[in-house]
Amino acid sequence: MTRSLFATFALAALLAGCAGAPPPKPVPAPPSANWSASDPALASGELHFDWWTAFGSADLDRLVAEALAANFELAAADANLKAAGALAREARAQRLPQGGVSAGVQRLREPSATQPPIFRTPEAFPDMTIASFGGDLSWELDFVGGRAKAARAALADAQAARWQRRQVEAAVAAQVVRAWLDLGRSRQLAVVIDRRLAALDRLIAMARLRVARGGGTAADVAALEQVHAQAAAERPALDLAQRNALRRLAVLTAADPIRFVGSGATVTTDARTPATLTVHDPRALLRMRPDVQRAEQQLQAAFERAGASRAALYPSLSMGASAGLAATPVDLGNAGAFRFAIGPSLNWGIFNLGRIKAGIAAADAGSEAAAATWQQTLLAAVEEADGALDGWLSARRSADAARAARGAASVAVNAVRSRHRAGLSSPFELARAEADGLAAEAAQAAAEASERDAWAIANLALGAGWRSETPTTPSS
Repeated sequence: MTRSLFATFALAALLAGCAGAPPPKPVPAPPSANWSASDPALASGELHFDWWTAFGSADLDRLVAEALAANFELAAADANLKAAGALAREARAQRLPQGGVSAGVQRLREPSATQPPIFRTPEAFPDMTIASFGGDLSWELDFVGGRAKAARAALADAQAARWQRRQVEAAVAAQVVRAWLDLGRSRQLAVVIDRRLAALDRLIAMARLRVARGGGTAADVAALEQVHAQAAAERPALDLAQRNALRRLAVLTAADPIRFVGSGATVTTDARTPATLTVHDPRALLRMRPDVQRAEQQLQAAFERAGASRAALYPSLSMGASAGLAATPVDLGNAGAFRFAIGPSLNWGIFNLGRIKAGIAAADAGSEAAAATWQQTLLAAVEEADGALDGWLSARRSADAARAARGAASVAVNAVRSRHRAGLSSPFELARAEADGLAAEAAQAAAEASERDAWAIANLALGAGWRSETPTTPSS
C-alpha cells in the first residue's frame, strides 16, 4: 500500500510539473527620481491629505466633511469593503476542519423487493419511524497549498477593496472641492460682468449723446453695443453654472438638489489662492495613489489564483469522522442505535485533466491581464501626476500674467481719472477706460479660478485626499 501511495503521488507530481509554474509577477522599471517640471513653487515634503483646507474656507471644510459622512458612493465602497473582508475570512476558514450536526425523524417503509429473500413473502413490510441524531467532521489536508493560495488571493481582494474605498474617498473630496470652486468662479465672474455691463450702459449712453451732438458716429455706438451684447451673452451661462455647481454639491453631500439650489446663497465661496504645492518623489507616487495600489493587489490576487488552480492536479487527502444514533425513537438509547465512521479518503480527478488544464490556462491568462493592467496603471499615474504639476505651473503663470494685465489696466484707468479731474479728458474717455479695466478684472478672476482648479487637480493626481477606512452610514 505504501508503494501504491508513493506511485500515486509521484504521478501527480509529474502531471503538476507538466502544467508549469504560474507566470512570474512583472517587475516594472521605477519611475524617474524627479518630475519633468521644476519650479520654486513646488515644495518637497509630505502631502496633506486634507489639502482643501489650504483654501481657508470653513464652508468648504464643512461640505467635504458632510460628503465624507453621507455620500452614497462612499457608502457603497464601504459595503464592498465589508464584503471583501468577509470573503477573506471565509477563505481562511476553508482551511480549518469543517463539520456540523444533524437530527431528523422519518416515517418510512422499505419495499420487500429490496430485502434478502429469506421469508419468500410478497406481503408489505411494516411502516417504521426512524429518528436520527449525529455529527460529522472533515478536514482536507492542504499539502499542496491550494487552499492557502486561495486564502491569500481573497486577502488581496480585500486589500484591493480597501484601496478602492480610498480612491472613492479621494474622488468624492475632490469633486466637492471642484464643484465649490466652480460655484465661486461663476459668482465672481457674474459680479464683474454685471459691473462691466453697467459701465458699458453708461458708455453707450454717452456715445449716443455724442452722436446727437455731432461729436461721434453711429459706428462707435454699434461697436460698443456689440461689446455689451457679447458680455451680456455670458451672463446666463454663469447663472446656470452656479446652479449646476450647487446641484453637484447636493448630490455629493446626499442632499436634495432642488432644495439645495434654493438655499445655495448661504454657501460662501471666498478662497485663498495657494502659492505653493507640496509634492513628493515620483517613486513615492506608487505608494500614495489608490488606483496603483488597487491594481497591484488585483495582480497579487490573480497570481495567487493561478497558483491555486494547479492544486487540482494533485490528489486531495481528507480526514473524516462521523458518529450518531439511528433507531426508532424509543430505541435511541440502545447500543445497537450507535454508529460511527472514521478514516482518510483520497480523491483524484484524473479523468478531469482536460478541464483542469483549461482552468489553469484561464487563470494564467487572468494573471497576465492583471500584470498588464498594473503596468499600464503605473504609467498612467505617472503621466497624470506629471501633467497635473505642469498644468498647475502653467495656470499659475497665466494667472500672474492676468494679474500683471490687471495692474497695467488699473494704472491706465487711474491716469485717465487724473486727466479727467484736470479737465484733459472727457467723461466718455473715462467711462471707456473703466470698462476696459473691468474686462481685465474679469480675465484675472477667470485665470485665478483656473489656477485654483489646477491646484486641486494636482493634489488629487499626487494621491492625496484619502484618510481612513472607517465605514460611513448614508443619511436617510
